[in-house]
Parts: sequence; structure tokens; C-alpha cells
Amino acid sequence: MWVSKITKENLTNDMIDRLLFEGLHDNGASVDCIIVLGSVKAAKYRVPAAAEAFFAGRSERIMLCGGKTRDFSGESMTEAENMCEKALELGVPETSIIMEKNSLNTIENIICSLLELQRSMWLNKVKSVLLVTTTYHMRRSLCIAKYLFPSHISVYPCPADDTTTKRNNWMNTPAGISRVNEEILNIVRCVHNGVIPDFEI
Repeated sequence: MWVSKITKENLTNDMIDRLLFEGLHDNGASVDCIIVLGSVKAAKYRVPAAAEAFFAGRSERIMLCGGKTRDFSGESMTEAENMCEKALELGVPETSIIMEKNSLNTIENIICSLLELQRSMWLNKVKSVLLVTTTYHMRRSLCIAKYLFPSHISVYPCPADDTTTKRNNWMNTPAGISRVNEEILNIVRCVHNGVIPDFEI
């Protein structure tokens, strides 16, 4: 089925599985930069996955994306700043971290990361990146990145599981069901709005 034809009424668990989870595996590739997309819980789930890839020697740079200001443990800071605290706590050197503090959503994460890649590494010299986000959020993020990034840059997924939206448990809680259904509709909206091309699942 084409994604553009998906509706609330015809959506099935099998379609959710294929669209949000199937084929999205970290292939272990080494890259020029690890890009971590921001969220309120990105420091908890996404940064450790990025740090693991970093310490495995897969890249010398980590970019932390997210300009949305939130209240983290009583302190107001951007998502990128909150993730930076976690990355430093995990032992990532400050000199290896690139901060992107302007984006306010997933599309802007991708767009603004391009500017930071240009400023810090020269975009023409970047051949590959590892995209880190929560597993159920990966399909949309990867589609946007592959559509907006220059064709000479390969984008590889690095899904990071949270506790309630894993492939094998999202259907077990109201929170998991709500998140995956909203994410499906976000992908459909992206297709309808021309943010990403239509594709089949």
C-alpha cells in the first residue's frame, strides 16, 4: 500500500509494524558524523546509543540537534544543551560535540544539521552520517534526511529503543498505541504535504 492511502480507518498493526519498524537496523557503518535528533527524553534514550557508536570508533563527531527550550529537572535549557550534559557525563569529549540549537521540530533538525555540518566540517567533505532517534520515530526522520540531504551523503539509521514503543511492546500500553498511531499520521501528513515522496510499504 502507498503511504498516501493510509488512514485511521484502514490502519492495521501489520501496517504499523512494516512502516515504523521493518528494515530499520543499524548496519555498524563508520561515518563522518553521528547526528542525534532532539526530544524531551533524547538524553535518556538517544544520547547513550550515540555515545555507544562514538566509543566503538564509528565516528569522531557527534551533533546534538534541538533548539526547543524545555524545563529539564527544574532548569530551562534547549534539548541540545540537555543532551550535551548527558554526552559529557558519558565521557564524550566536548571537542567532539557539535551543537545545533536552532531547530524546533524534526524537519528543522534535518535542515539545521546541514548548516552545522557545513560550518564545522564542510558539507562537500561529508560522505556519511549516522542518524540517531527513537526507533518508532526513525522512518520519518530517515525519509526526511534522505530527501533533504545532498545525494553524495549516505544516511544510516541508528534506532534507539525507549521503554513503551519498542517493536514488540508498543501495542501493550495506551501510551505506546497513541505514540505509534500519531507517528503514522505524521508520516502520512509529510507525504501529503510534499515533505517526503510517497512510498510503498
